[in-house]
Amino acid sequence: MARLNVAETEVYERIRTAIGDRQLLPGQRLREVELCRIFDTTRGTIRKVLARLAFDGLVDHQPNRGASVAQPTVKDAADLFVARHCIERAIAHEAAARIDVMATGRLRAHIEKEKAAHASGDRQRMIALSGEFHLLLAQISGNTILGRYLADLIARESLIIQLYEIPDQSSCSHDEHAEIVQALTGGDTDRLDAVIKAHIDGIAATLDLEPVHAERPSLEDIFNR
Repeated sequence: MARLNVAETEVYERIRTAIGDRQLLPGQRLREVELCRIFDTTRGTIRKVLARLAFDGLVDHQPNRGASVAQPTVKDAADLFVARHCIERAIAHEAAARIDVMATGRLRAHIEKEKAAHASGDRQRMIALSGEFHLLLAQISGNTILGRYLADLIARESLIIQLYEIPDQSSCSHDEHAEIVQALTGGDTDRLDAVIKAHIDGIAATLDLEPVHAERPSLEDIFNR
């Protein structure tokens, strides 16, 4: 896969973030002409960006239909949570070996941001902060490869949650994040494993594996807010 230049990377990150924050919905069409107008760029740039997103598993290309946001299957959902169990357990163990007062402070400050977003009812910010907590753990672990894999899984998970989340369910709890921090600093790896497993199992439990049909905002509305 060819590397993206600075301008292409900016477009890529904006579309990827819109997917991760659940603004773009599974199955939503990504029309090249419309994206060219929105981002004031060339068709060649948009095609490279969509090809990269397809490589990441976030976009589907279908003959004669163009690109659309990926629609993960039930099997995709099951596979993803198996992968998250493995990767997050490894990240947590490496983070526990490196945790210090400064890192603990960063995690607790992040949880306070999650609490504030929850208290204000800002669901979009809650979603973004929940994913960022896990990526912060990966940063603390110092394992950039695992962090990269985790970022990919979190982005794909956002599509799965959009399709299968039970209404009015929270997929990632700041209280559970606080338990993870407590386990990280406690030096008990068995407890840490149990907390990580319970947290990911809890996310999976919010899914009913039946598609949720939501009204789709336009690309113009999403990117020109």
